[in-house]
Amino acid sequence: MNQSERRRCIEKNDLSTRTSVTIPQLAFKYGVSENTIKADFIALETIGVAYCANPNGKPQLWFAVQPSNSLDMTLELAFALKYVNETVKAMLPDEIYQSIEHVFEVAQATYHKKRNANHQSKVVRFERLTAQVDLSKHLILKHIGHDALNTVKSAISSGSQLLVDTATGEHVLNDVSVFELNNMLFLKGRSSGIPGKIEQFNTYEITAVSEFDSLTHLRPTTRCAA
Repeated sequence: MNQSERRRCIEKNDLSTRTSVTIPQLAFKYGVSENTIKADFIALETIGVAYCANPNGKPQLWFAVQPSNSLDMTLELAFALKYVNETVKAMLPDEIYQSIEHVFEVAQATYHKKRNANHQSKVVRFERLTAQVDLSKHLILKHIGHDALNTVKSAISSGSQLLVDTATGEHVLNDVSVFELNNMLFLKGRSSGIPGKIEQFNTYEITAVSEFDSLTHLRPTTRCAA
């Protein structure tokens, strides 16, 4: 089997939009070196039929790209659909979900492809800094108010400073993120006043939050936390 035949075979028989394949797996299957398969994948990626979901991973996970006549969507839309996929699947009857499942498959492929091409996007930043946190749960439990949560999410995605009011005073935070502890929601960030100091607050104890403009010292919108 020559190079062209092997690549056509990989495209037709090994690549899937749902199940990943790795370089070691195909190197063993085709009896060639891993470097040869890696070159095959790069060539297939160049022509738009394959993509790697984790370029820095070991092993790398390779998938098929949806056909060019599939839905086109922005990174933001792809992220939103990827985020709600499991909820939609749980709510709809199987026959209805299966009729729209291709939309979520396109979203998954698009998200990985565009995320890897733009590591600095607001979407990627937001996902990274809110990973493993169910924000809707804490909103329902009233650990944080709706307006305050919107302000926190905006600061996380944009990378702007956040002004936090508590009983102990005002705190200006950089690099804001959230995390869970003992089923409570916490806000964390670097103190703008004390270099190197990390501050964290239980959102239930925050009285108000606002995005902070360090140049003008303005507080554009103050949002009550609860």
